[in-house]
Order: sequence, then C-alpha cells, then structure tokens
Amino acid sequence: MQIDSITPNSALPRTPVIIKGNGLDAADKLLFGDESVPFKVTRTGSIEADVPSGSGTLDVTAALEDGEKSNSVSFTFLSIS
Repeated sequence: MQIDSITPNSALPRTPVIIKGNGLDAADKLLFGDESVPFKVTRTGSIEADVPSGSGTLDVTAALEDGEKSNSVSFTFLSIS
C-alpha cells in the first residue's frame, strides 16, 4: 500500500481531498495525524475523504486492520483569515 499524492495538499476543514496511490482500495483506515477519518474508495488506487478539523501540517497515512501502514504524505490545514 502506497500513497503517491493528496490533492489538494492543503485545504480548509470539511474540504474533500483525493488520495491516490497503489493498493489504497484495501485500506481499513485513513489517518490525518492520529485521527482516523471516514473515506470512500472512488476507484482502484484512489480514495476520497473530507478534511477533519485541525491546524498546522501533519502526515496522512492509510492503514490496514493489522496495523500495517502506508508511507505518509504531508498535508497542511488552511485557516480563514
């Protein structure tokens, strides 16, 4: 399981993002930092999720039930000024 990209790589909370990679359709969890968020498989190798509440920059990873995790990609929360 591998994450290649997250689009966009910075966004406001509740914004949908697309995570592309290899084997992501087998993921049991999608983690923004330590927070598990709901997601849906949009096609093989691609999943969609809404950005949770948060601030700063953190790592996004996918995980299997047995605890195995993908690589991580950075994501930055945007805030309304």
